[in-house]
Amino acid sequence: MSWSMYEVGSMLKLAETGQLAPDQLERAGRQAPLAPSREGWLAAFDRLSAFAGALLLGAAVVFFFAYNWSELDRFARLGVATTAVTGCVGVALFTRPFSAAYRAALLGACITTGALLALIGQTYQTGADIWELFAAWAALMLPFALLARSSASWALWLVVANAALLRALSQSTWFGFAGALFDPQSLFMVAGLNLVILLVFEAFGTRLLADPRRHLHRLAAAGMLIPLAFGAIVGWWEEQFLATTAAFVLAAGVAVWVYHRPHRDLPMVALALCLSIAVLSSALVRYLPGDANFLATNLVALFVIGSSTLAALWIRRLHQDEHAS
Repeated sequence: MSWSMYEVGSMLKLAETGQLAPDQLERAGRQAPLAPSREGWLAAFDRLSAFAGALLLGAAVVFFFAYNWSELDRFARLGVATTAVTGCVGVALFTRPFSAAYRAALLGACITTGALLALIGQTYQTGADIWELFAAWAALMLPFALLARSSASWALWLVVANAALLRALSQSTWFGFAGALFDPQSLFMVAGLNLVILLVFEAFGTRLLADPRRHLHRLAAAGMLIPLAFGAIVGWWEEQFLATTAAFVLAAGVAVWVYHRPHRDLPMVALALCLSIAVLSSALVRYLPGDANFLATNLVALFVIGSSTLAALWIRRLHQDEHAS
């Protein structure tokens, strides 16, 4: 008998938090070594190699077309791209569900699907805008992400969905993508999309992910809080962003409260606190007297140092209390 690296990590975490007694941990160590075994290291390298292979396959398809574009006719291009997609799906069909090879193959299917859509758009000149390409890519890779239940596939889907929304919003501004960043409604829409995704993963994360990890939750939370924080910083100078400032204060406060007690997640708390410090520092820069530049600069620096120290000490205490409870 041997423990997997994930099982060893879970037991050590339970022992640190006091949920696993020392004699229970010792008993588990007598059944099998708690140090990673040779098989455990090989399994970890297999998993890493599988996902690296999927990423390299997707990159290979893209660069193959970029280098040989003029040498290939349209049927050869479509044939190669379609073969890459069907090959990844075929590997997933003949491997054990939720294994490393299964999830890596479906990640490769997600990547090559985007390459196939880009190829179709370049070959037939459909006139579709880039945001439509990203939206179609997100829609077509959604079944693969649902089947894979992998953080990597969901992270790619989340990035593509945000790219589609940002590109769509940039169509209605004079300055394109930069204009979307300086539009309060655009920031609210990006934050709203990521809020919905965060709530979905909080409610159905055990069904959408094979491993109970919180990478997607934190990525979606960053996608919600960072646009609001950016708008809040600009809001100290532009009145049209005041609603964004209020929304950030509400969102950051709720995030600190929810992930401080009911659903303990200290990285979420740290993210909300860091962005709050940035917003408050911008307020000091805006409202301190302009004729006292040296004093104002030092006051802002002292505030950043002091608030960051207090936040770090508080998070450290929460971490210690979590382990002591």
